[in-house]
Amino acid sequence: MTAKVKFSSYVHKNFKTSLTQLAKNRSKADNSYHIDYITVNDYLDNFNENTLTTICHKISQLKYDCDDLTPIILPKITGLKYNTMTIDNTRLVCVPSVQDRILQRLFLKYLKNNYKKIYRKFCQYDHALNSSFHEKVIESIDDKPKSTTIKISGIRKALDDAIEYRNKYKYVVKADIVKFFDNINRELAIAKFKKEFIGLSEDKELIAIFKSFVYCEANVKYGDLNHRGLIKKYLNQIKGKGIRQGMPISSLCSSMYLHEFDNLMVKNDVPYIRYADDFLIFDNSYSRIANLKDEVRKLLKAMELDIEKSEGVQKTKIYGSNQSFTYLGFDVIYYHSKESYTLQIPKIVFDIAKERIHSFNTMSRVKRKLKKKASYAKLDTYFDRLISGYTNYYSEDLAYNGQAFKKHLLEESKEVRKKLITDNLNIDFEDIGSANKRMFFFGVK
Repeated sequence: MTAKVKFSSYVHKNFKTSLTQLAKNRSKADNSYHIDYITVNDYLDNFNENTLTTICHKISQLKYDCDDLTPIILPKITGLKYNTMTIDNTRLVCVPSVQDRILQRLFLKYLKNNYKKIYRKFCQYDHALNSSFHEKVIESIDDKPKSTTIKISGIRKALDDAIEYRNKYKYVVKADIVKFFDNINRELAIAKFKKEFIGLSEDKELIAIFKSFVYCEANVKYGDLNHRGLIKKYLNQIKGKGIRQGMPISSLCSSMYLHEFDNLMVKNDVPYIRYADDFLIFDNSYSRIANLKDEVRKLLKAMELDIEKSEGVQKTKIYGSNQSFTYLGFDVIYYHSKESYTLQIPKIVFDIAKERIHSFNTMSRVKRKLKKKASYAKLDTYFDRLISGYTNYYSEDLAYNGQAFKKHLLEESKEVRKKLITDNLNIDFEDIGSANKRMFFFGVK
């Protein structure tokens, strides 16, 4: 169907609200990725009706062009900062400008509202996209403790399904598609968008801005000077192809692109979990799961994708009974005392978290990292947010060692606090009363 309200009108009505909501995330509202980057708060401070009118006019005239993306190099979980950064142990994430981030969010909301049935079709199998669809009811223990039921979706459901299927089936293929987002054919992605969202052939605004999102590129001059050479290498490899990770629309693009793959799984009645390009398939027969792996590879090759690299260590593998593997940042392990599989936070996550906390173990580092906000109180707030961020994802109710992980983070942050007070004030932390210890982290600079 054709939407009654044009996208440009929808943007005019909802842009300011979406911008204000984005600014409420205080930990990210002042993020600046390079010297010319306009933060969420800066954008909000300078936002006016003329700006909005200009944006909407460009959309309605099919002339909206995205700003250059900011390229950021992130180490993979197996590559700590002390290792040499390479394409194999890092990933490239490209951050949109504040304005483009809001437009992409509104674009997705617009599709959900006006093409709900079609949008849900692509959400069905991709847990990265279906956070508000296809909920699962599970039993949980609250703080009382008391047994209760909760609804889960998205990554939480993907992990719960992984444990449920792993306890039921002997074999699992764990795979992700090699450089999936970088190898998406842009013309094919746009063609799928036009075809699948019925009536969009008449909605030129949506097609035009979708093309702008798909074709936008990262600007190497916005990248970290320390990684300029690696960023150039990345951008040269992916020039003119792929969908950039870091954009809100990337999950929708991946789901549309892999819809045929999803259909193959359904046709074969395969127990199957997919989160973007990371997927698991299960079976009790080794020969069947091996054959299915080959069929999957053939289908993906026809789409110019692959689940096996031409060289190096392969990530795609068939795991048998009691064998452990990692999925979405968690180790899926066999817990012998319970005779079942469970989730475990990997040791490398403990090490990385400790490394981040201890990067604040001198006042010079605190001042450099927190800049004008450097104080014991601000550091306390930073640690609270850091620990909360880790434990929200690696939560106690997900991983059996979740409680130990939280205790580990609290102890490490306490060690850094002790060192700062001892080194800078020449006071033995253990000689300070509990009330005075709290005082140091609630306002004393």
